[in-house]
Amino acid sequence: MILELKDVTFSYHTKYQTVDVLKGVNCGFEQGSIYGIVGKSGSGKSTVLSLMAGITLPGSGEVLFEGVPTSKIRLEDYRRDKVSVIYQSFRLLPLLNCIENVMYPMELKGMKKKEAEEQARALLAEVGIPDETMERFPVTLSGGEQQRVAIARALAGRTHLLLADEPTGNLDFENSGLIIDLLKKLAKEKNICIIVVTHDVDVMGKMDFVYRMQSGQLVPQDMSAS
Repeated sequence: MILELKDVTFSYHTKYQTVDVLKGVNCGFEQGSIYGIVGKSGSGKSTVLSLMAGITLPGSGEVLFEGVPTSKIRLEDYRRDKVSVIYQSFRLLPLLNCIENVMYPMELKGMKKKEAEEQARALLAEVGIPDETMERFPVTLSGGEQQRVAIARALAGRTHLLLADEPTGNLDFENSGLIIDLLKKLAKEKNICIIVVTHDVDVMGKMDFVYRMQSGQLVPQDMSAS
């Protein structure tokens, strides 16, 4: 099991109140599968994602990556080396073209420019970006193309855990389905654990497993009944 949440709690504290968002969450995630986490706005989906991504730590309980609590790992190293995240807003660097965006995480880790470019081109081709598009800048691409570049950049991190934060939120119905199909294919072929946090119920049928964020818990959903 690559990622596990054990008795995880998390609360937000304000001047006037304490809000218990997560209440003893227990669940696990395996490589080679794509998972969906759904729930209403404010239910705690973003909090779970932040804990999985190593942006923050639980109030109590443990988030375990390959059996090691994230509290025992330097979070900066964890975010750089262990987990990749793709976002609804793509977050591509506007002054870099597609190839350079994908090269960026590899060069950060010390890879030589020539090797990084070769691997970036291969990754872009793998996610369906044609050669003639690879040297274009993000602003000239469609939403679906930008998300494919963002996925290639995430793959460039060479991690086995990929988190997707509302990856279809800025896409139309057709492109949403294509992006989820691509992620599912990559999970199988590259033996990656992919966790999609979304409010888009239309893509849930494509997931291997689905959890619903409900009353501070992640509740498994029976997709065979849908």
